[in-house]
Amino acid sequence: MSKHLPVAGLPVLDPRCLADLGEELESHHGALSFLGSYLELLPDRLASVSAAVRAGDEAAAMDRALSLKVTSTMVGALQLAAVAEALEPLVCAGDWTALDGLLQVLAPAVAAVQKAGTAAVNGVLHP
Repeated sequence: MSKHLPVAGLPVLDPRCLADLGEELESHHGALSFLGSYLELLPDRLASVSAAVRAGDEAAAMDRALSLKVTSTMVGALQLAAVAEALEPLVCAGDWTALDGLLQVLAPAVAAVQKAGTAAVNGVLHP
């Protein structure tokens, strides 16, 4: 992760957030199922954010960044949520060069979440 992003100390995947989601859904299994769906969509979300940034499409880039931030926060992917949040002011400023650089941070953050999330889902749903 970049030293300029506020991700230091944030977990890749915070189990407390998943527990909170499970309580809201009244189902721990439901929270893990939601995480599984989130993980399935994550590669497409990354591609969509990247395509919008590379196309210089401000509306699409903001929409994709907000969606990624919100869903990542819901499942406890706090480092990824912080990276997605860092996209927002750059999109507003139209700083496409900085956004392109931030995409280089986004991909490894997605990979880390996929690894941690898959372990969480497989460890509980498929012992």
